[in-house]
Formats: sequence, C-alpha cells, structure tokens
Amino acid sequence: MTQISKRILRATSVAACIAMAPAAFAAANVDANIELDSTYNSGSKLGSAGTGMEQSGRLELNISQKAGTDYFVTGRATLLAQKGGGAGTDDLWAQLGSNSASVKLGRFEAADLFPIAQDTVVIHAGTVYGTNLLRGRSEKFHAAGMFTVNSALNFELGLIDATDTALGATGVKGTRPVLTFSTGAVTVKLAAEVGKYLSGRNVDGMGFTAGYSANGMAVNLNFAQGKSDAATDNKMTSLAVNGQIGAFAAGVVSAKNDQVGGDLQVQTVHASYSIPLFGVAGASITPAISHSTLKDSVLNKSQDVDAFRVRVHYDF
Repeated sequence: MTQISKRILRATSVAACIAMAPAAFAAANVDANIELDSTYNSGSKLGSAGTGMEQSGRLELNISQKAGTDYFVTGRATLLAQKGGGAGTDDLWAQLGSNSASVKLGRFEAADLFPIAQDTVVIHAGTVYGTNLLRGRSEKFHAAGMFTVNSALNFELGLIDATDTALGATGVKGTRPVLTFSTGAVTVKLAAEVGKYLSGRNVDGMGFTAGYSANGMAVNLNFAQGKSDAATDNKMTSLAVNGQIGAFAAGVVSAKNDQVGGDLQVQTVHASYSIPLFGVAGASITPAISHSTLKDSVLNKSQDVDAFRVRVHYDF
C-alpha cells in the first residue's frame, strides 16, 4: 500500500468515526444538574474553627443506557466537578441479567434504609446508625444480586469490601440483604448487615423503613439497631420520622448509643422548603435548618450543632 493510500484510509476511518459518534452518543441518556450550598454552622460541638459560613457544590453529569428486554445490560456513570476544584466519580456501575434476576457491579449505593425527606441539611451532633454502613460507594469491591419474587416483592443481596488501608480502622466488609415490599403508595424495606472492620471488630445490625407517598404527601418511618464488639460502642439504636407535604419537609431523629459506664443520646430536628425559581423547569432554591444535641452521660456533658443552609439546584 502506497503512502498516499494509507493517508486516504486514515482520513476515511477518522471521518467514519466522526460520523458515527453523534449516533452513538444520541443513543445514551445524558442529563446534568448543578447544586450550590451556602451554609452557616454554629454550636458547641464544632468549636470556633467549625463555626461560620461555608460554600460547597458540584456539577453532576449522568450518562446511562440500557439494552435488551427480558435479558438486558445496563450501565451508569455519574461524574462530578466540585466547587473546590476537584473532580470525582459518584456512580460507575454495570448491571446484567434478566427481569427476574440480575447482578450489579461497580461503585453505587444500594437501597436506603434511613431515608430523609428532602435531604438538604441534616447534621447530627453524634453517631446515628441507619443500617447503611454496608450500603455502598466503596472504592474497593461491591456487588449486589437483584431478585424479583413478584410484582410487589424484591430481594437484594449486597457483598462489599471497603477495607482499604487508607480508610484506617473504619474500613469494613460484609453482606447486606434487603427485602422490599411495595404496593400502591406503600413501600416497606427490611435489611440486615453483617460485617467486620479492618481492625478485626465485628459489627452487625438490622433495620426497616416504611414509607407512604401519594397526592403530594410523603411520610417515612425509620428504625435501625446495630451492635459492635468495640469496647466503647456496644449497641446503637436509631428512630426517625419525617415527611413532606408539597414543598415543605420536616423530621425528627432520635438515637442512643450504649457505652461502658453510660450512653450517648442524639436528638436532631430538621426542616426545609423548596421554592421554584422564576418558573424555570428544574430550578429551585431551598432554605433548610437543622438542630442537633448530644447528651453524654459518660462524661456528663451536652453539646449541640446548628446549621442553616440555602441550596440552589438546577437540572438541565
């Protein structure tokens, strides 16, 4: 093949790729949104260094596609550009199988067992266990089997290993089965967690969430209980009630962590109101407040955390 022929072939190949690219990208589902939070923090738990104004945010780009009907392959990538100048990946996963059974691999979050209505700002003054320790977005390994029993009943079995040495003793691995029952406006989820920390400590827990959503109203009831063999953190119990009517959301979280010689009690209340911006579809501004107290009977002291946040969100 002459040099001229090679150049013609290269040019033809490049032209073909350029011609095919729009069709390939057009087949994928692409959406994006930007979110900016302006937050004022205060409270004795934070100290002087953590008090004051801060601003955070990110631009999120989602790319997803699904191919097949009874048997399918689907994937999703969520890319983040952060206000602080960094970039990252929120979700990056592939799922394959059938409508009755499939497996999901990669970086993702499994079913939420402690949902918060209009989760804008909820800052706790202490630990609140929510049966979400093994929920996901692990940097090491995560897989979940999805099984559809019938139109109302689904089962999810997650296997996760987040024992990265960079995470220190908090790295954990284990299994997380979740059973979901959904009919009409009612959804109930039951879950368990069985795992082990990188330090060798065992951890196990269980919980449930029951939700009702219809006619612009939503209510969630969450309960979780976990146990660790750590010397200072034996039993954790959490209860939350939250709901949303139209644009307004509010909730209460109560948690108790039994320790040697006493306990830690956390009480948190939160509220938010989402306001549409100028009639622009997908644009909103949401002022939100959060107040949390920690009562430590071991050290006989109390601390609190307050936050006021204004979130600007735009889907485009």
